[in-house]
Amino acid sequence: MKKFYTIILTVISLYSYHITNAQCTGVKGPNLLGAKGTFSSPAITINTHASNCAESGSSIYSPVENVGNALTGCTSAIGNSIPCSDYNYTASKDGLLPEFTYSIVKTIGNSTGGNCLKGDWRGSEHTGDGGYFMVVNGAPNTTYSPIFYQIKHIPVCIGTTYEFSAWVLNVLPASSPSANAGSEPNLSFKVNGTIIGNSGAIAYTNTPTWVKVGGSFIATTSFVDLQVVNATSVASGNDLGIDDISINVCQSQIAVNAPSSVMEGNAVTVNYVVTDPTHTNTWYKLQKSTNGGATFSDFGSAAQTTFTGNTFSLPLSLGIVSANMNGFKYRLIVSPTESGLTDPVCTYFNDFTLIVATGGALPIQLTSFTGSYSNGLTTLNWQTSQELNSDHFELFRSYDGADFTSVTKIKSAGTSNTIKNYSFQDHASGSNHVYYRLKQVDKDGKETFSSIVSLSMGASTGAYIFPNPFTNNFTVTINTTKTNFATLKIQNTSGQLVYSKNINLNKGNNSLVITNLPSSLGSGIYYVTIVNDEINYNSKLQKL
Repeated sequence: MKKFYTIILTVISLYSYHITNAQCTGVKGPNLLGAKGTFSSPAITINTHASNCAESGSSIYSPVENVGNALTGCTSAIGNSIPCSDYNYTASKDGLLPEFTYSIVKTIGNSTGGNCLKGDWRGSEHTGDGGYFMVVNGAPNTTYSPIFYQIKHIPVCIGTTYEFSAWVLNVLPASSPSANAGSEPNLSFKVNGTIIGNSGAIAYTNTPTWVKVGGSFIATTSFVDLQVVNATSVASGNDLGIDDISINVCQSQIAVNAPSSVMEGNAVTVNYVVTDPTHTNTWYKLQKSTNGGATFSDFGSAAQTTFTGNTFSLPLSLGIVSANMNGFKYRLIVSPTESGLTDPVCTYFNDFTLIVATGGALPIQLTSFTGSYSNGLTTLNWQTSQELNSDHFELFRSYDGADFTSVTKIKSAGTSNTIKNYSFQDHASGSNHVYYRLKQVDKDGKETFSSIVSLSMGASTGAYIFPNPFTNNFTVTINTTKTNFATLKIQNTSGQLVYSKNINLNKGNNSLVITNLPSSLGSGIYYVTIVNDEINYNSKLQKL
């Protein structure tokens, strides 16, 4: 007979329902857990000894490298932010049949079938980036621990408010004879032993459906422990998946009031308005980036302010602007303490990007500007879809992102309404970055600058995006050890895919300006992933 603990569930649900709805507003900081919370590389490695039937590659529900290695046991977990579980890990045929077991998989099954770990379960990882998720056969009764997942010793900042979120899934289809009312998974999330969120009963469905759960908390210690509890204790039915666990600095709104562009020779003032109902984020400082957001340096000293109502305003005068300031970024950082201004787990921020116009728009439609770097040679490619009365392009190079020197001038098509392609190779040396931008000049002398392409001359693989936040377009820089391709995806905060692009890569460093984003992509927060067999890049992306 199944044994239900309805009184316990009711108390937990009522208590945590209130906290779950106490969500943050405004822009949030990056995920403090990173890959550890998304069950992706390098936190999760491939289990090369899993049962062949679970990763044979014979079907989409048992793909190659489908199973990840076990988490650390919680009694032996040491260090900061270590994911762990004391449930029994399995990668074996029928290994998920017993209660109190878990595995780390990319997919457990779909509408056409399921793999041999547990043949009747259905579901795939939530992110869509080729990573993994944790799938659990919950504890059968209260003699077993209901805590199936923990992340210990997460560094936080005392007095800072954080938002927690996770995506959970009922992996048992509604058509299963075990899918009975009261047996649904019901997850509670605890920070330092206090419930901060609860999923409620996760309904059985015939189509696997991920559900987002959230809550918030104010840190009272420098480190916190997160525990995920399966609050349903029954002999069958409480079968679940969890993915994309996130803890972010819960940021109040910073509004940036300034013109979208400024004509060269004019003065401009940027006004930041911070809204914080808690009145805790009283320390601030300004920073400036001269290389499109790749790096920032302090722009003045840290200071403390007082609130008027729930806001404070900070005007920043940039004085008379010049063409070489085009693309400079000015960031306001806010934190509860002065020391917290240098700690990303204690701060939030917003940026202003200065756009300097130099005599009017150029009648050239630049559809792409890309670059690659390998063994001292950079290759720059750009494409136009229309040219009207154009004269030439001038290519500029910089090693610090601020001081650019002219490399070459290239004659343009003049007048054209067809696609034109241009290319130029340049020799560059060093171990850091090299930056390029184009100046487009028409026959009347009017000119505009393109976005900056940044190329790493180092050897490590990886990816990054700048500027972030962005206004209309951004640059993706990817370093790879071989000619390859990668997939870039942008999702909104509801997990919906809003943009996708396949990127062709040359061996070495590559840079691509992403333009022509959908008009439906409004201001707000998005999540971007860049994935291939070398790279698994995940980041928050803000559109102003």
